[in-house]
Amino acid sequence: SGGRGGMGGGMPRTSNISNPTVTYTVHVPDEVIPAVLGKGGLVIREMMELSGAQIKISQKGEYVPGTNHRIITITGNQHSASYAHQLVSSKIPQF
Repeated sequence: SGGRGGMGGGMPRTSNISNPTVTYTVHVPDEVIPAVLGKGGLVIREMMELSGAQIKISQKGEYVPGTNHRIITITGNQHSASYAHQLVSSKIPQF
């Protein structure tokens, strides 16, 4: 069965110049953080492995001013960051 290269999906010679880093920030109510983290950080680690992006959550008690929302920061190239954003969003009940 035809094989396209694993990383990059058939886009040759991607350098950092043509593949800039993007950052998404997502504000999430404190009570849904456990769903994003998973038991022992399992879910968030899995999402980082699947997407190839970095996903960081603000410390407990570190909120968006005036709310109880924690800040999730997703960093990666355009493809991995937007994929990670979709994965994170799928864990968050719509509010």
